Amino acid sequence: MKRKVYEYMECWKMVSFGMTVLAGFSGGADSTALLELLWEYGREHGIRVRALHVNHGIRGDEAERDEVFCEEFCRAREIPLTIIRKDVPGLAKQRGIGMEEAGRLVRYAAFEQEIQKGGADRAALAHHRDDQAETMLFHLMRGTGLRGLRGMEPVRLPYIRPFLCVERQEIEAWLREQGIGWVEDSTNQELAYTRNRIRHQIVAGMEAIRPGSVRRMAETAKQLLEIEGYLEEELEKRWEGSVRRREDGLEILLEPFIRMHPAIQKLLVRKCMVQLMGGGRDLEAVHIEQVCALAEGRRGSRLTLPGGYFAVLGYEELLLKKGYGQEKKEEEVYCVPGEEYHYMGAYFCLQVEKCDKIGKIPVNCYTKWFDYDKIKNSLVLRTRRPGDYLELSGGIRKKLKDFFIDCKVPREERSRRILLADGSHILWVTGLRISENYKVTEQTRTILKVQMKENGGTEDGEAPY
Repeated sequence: MKRKVYEYMECWKMVSFGMTVLAGFSGGADSTALLELLWEYGREHGIRVRALHVNHGIRGDEAERDEVFCEEFCRAREIPLTIIRKDVPGLAKQRGIGMEEAGRLVRYAAFEQEIQKGGADRAALAHHRDDQAETMLFHLMRGTGLRGLRGMEPVRLPYIRPFLCVERQEIEAWLREQGIGWVEDSTNQELAYTRNRIRHQIVAGMEAIRPGSVRRMAETAKQLLEIEGYLEEELEKRWEGSVRRREDGLEILLEPFIRMHPAIQKLLVRKCMVQLMGGGRDLEAVHIEQVCALAEGRRGSRLTLPGGYFAVLGYEELLLKKGYGQEKKEEEVYCVPGEEYHYMGAYFCLQVEKCDKIGKIPVNCYTKWFDYDKIKNSLVLRTRRPGDYLELSGGIRKKLKDFFIDCKVPREERSRRILLADGSHILWVTGLRISENYKVTEQTRTILKVQMKENGGTEDGEAPY
């Protein structure tokens, strides 16, 4: 077994000369064997080895026994040992999560803290083939894609798993041959924990029906890892031209997205969601499938995702964002010509001029000219409200909602579009068009010039249309 593990470490380039490796050490058979092998390997290859023991505060005297065992084991080999005590039951209750999950969070947080302090270059975990099989089955039952089904990776820096090439019985047999003892965690037999039930009721049954099942599942995980690596390379080639970051989320452009192979589509959606959510633990295969299906749905449709996230289908994009319809409504701004106003991040300057001072009216997105004498009510900067309309050519009135639909303005953006209004009659939908009723004609005597400066950078004539 020793040679197999060392060859596996070298195949995956887990460590190199001069590094410090921090090994998780519970005192159980797996972590004891891992620490012993790393310690021996380190003496031969110039690797410094440290150990980290986390007392979860769960098993009382038994936990104290484990801690003493770890101290004596490390003292005999002069391996530096760091002991951390955490109230895992308290954390589980505080966060409303299970004990297994709380323990996992505590252990990884301890590793991260030690690495950030400069105490190690790598963190070694004692997961083996049986753990790999349990992980694959757990993900499969929960609902997963390729990433979950391929299980744990041998190397995911800073973490390394040198034992993914061996099984639990090999580890225990090797320890007995070496005359090395270990301690047993009594909770490993309790079926209240999900992993224990998978281990004792499913994996054990599989091995009884078809011996070698764990080994074959490990080989499958390896093949799936290779396939995933290839797909990740393909994904990177398409990412830049398919995804845009915006203030409230990520946009997936529909045109390139619908041309992608379904496998790449799913990877792209998952990567977007992981970036947006800061992780993907609550994300299941069904969520990815639903987002991909939404891309072929009706414009304006939305999908609820874990953690208060939403997918919203626009006309040219699929928006992934936190929250939906929660934009803060800003107060309306009543405007008087000759003043400058700030509204929703933009500046508006209003000026009244005699028509004979103006030459040909230019076409410009950010500066508009209106017939001032046709304005009946107060000028207001605001967002949409029921009853809003524009006047099109021929005196045709069009509801603002229908106008947005015709212009393919995504539903979630409509409430953020700045409007210049005269009552319910919209003079200007910024960035799109003005009402025909207020256009300057040969009969116009007084002109209202409205200039919009967004973030202080838009000038007259910058964006014609």
